[in-house]
Amino acid sequence: MAQNKETALSEALKAAVQSMSKKKQTEMIAGNLYSSYPVFKQFKPLAIGIHEALGAALPQYDTQLIGRVLSNHCRKPRYLKSVARGGKRFALDGKPVGAVTEEEQAAAQRQCEQLEERARLAEQTAKPQAAAPAAPAAAPEADQS
Repeated sequence: MAQNKETALSEALKAAVQSMSKKKQTEMIAGNLYSSYPVFKQFKPLAIGIHEALGAALPQYDTQLIGRVLSNHCRKPRYLKSVARGGKRFALDGKPVGAVTEEEQAAAQRQCEQLEERARLAEQTAKPQAAAPAAPAAAPEADQS
């Protein structure tokens, strides 16, 4: 009987969550990840296959949206820098499971460099526009008749 109540409650929660917009759901998932799992808040390299553990830990959310949040997290500069440093990978519970390979380190380093280059280009593009004075308004011509 308790199992049926639990299943009904989790199904009701899942239905309520899935009635929200996808944007709102992804915000909720991200908030849940960063508040519940220190490995996310600390931007530690995540275990390979962690998406499966997240799907099991968060059954009320759509697995595609969990994947979207996870993808966004893994593209953040702090996370990429963490992977580029190498070392251990971590599970949701914070326990080490595996290590970052040299290839993964190199790929993360390249992504960091690309992000930095894009930021430099964006900054250079923004500076001339901000520094350029506005064109003076044309003075009305005096009628000389």
